[in-house]
Amino acid sequence: MTAVERSEQDVQASGCDGTAPARHFANGQIPLSALCVLTFDRRHRLRSDAAVALIRLDGDYKAEFGTHLCLTDSYRSLASQVSLAGRKPGLAARPGTSNHGWGLAVDVCKGPDDPSSARYRWMRAHAPAFGWDNPAWARPGGSSRTEPWHWEYVKGE
Repeated sequence: MTAVERSEQDVQASGCDGTAPARHFANGQIPLSALCVLTFDRRHRLRSDAAVALIRLDGDYKAEFGTHLCLTDSYRSLASQVSLAGRKPGLAARPGTSNHGWGLAVDVCKGPDDPSSARYRWMRAHAPAFGWDNPAWARPGGSSRTEPWHWEYVKGE
């Protein structure tokens, strides 16, 4: 089975068709049933188009590095946004405004979160082809606090 065939199989297994949702929900108030489970890390959910794109990106990442992308965070409910803002004031977005609350952001770990690593450089070079990016504000030297771990699905915005 080729990498592309495996990638297509993984996408089908997620139960997502890869299209942006027709129905709109408030930030952080998307029912879990309207989100897609990531096949490479079933603890995490995203909007369908973002999920399928990340699953495909993960296939190339795994082919390059031999491991799946490591994730620490994905969709955040409004309650979890409020909790995070209370625990990490000044770091988390104002509750109700986070791209995590739209199911369009992930936080990565174990390499792609370190701007000096080959994994981060690979992500910066390849993730945009899948619609994912570490936004300019989050990069070292950006306009805000550096968050190299924060990646957003920008193709679907």
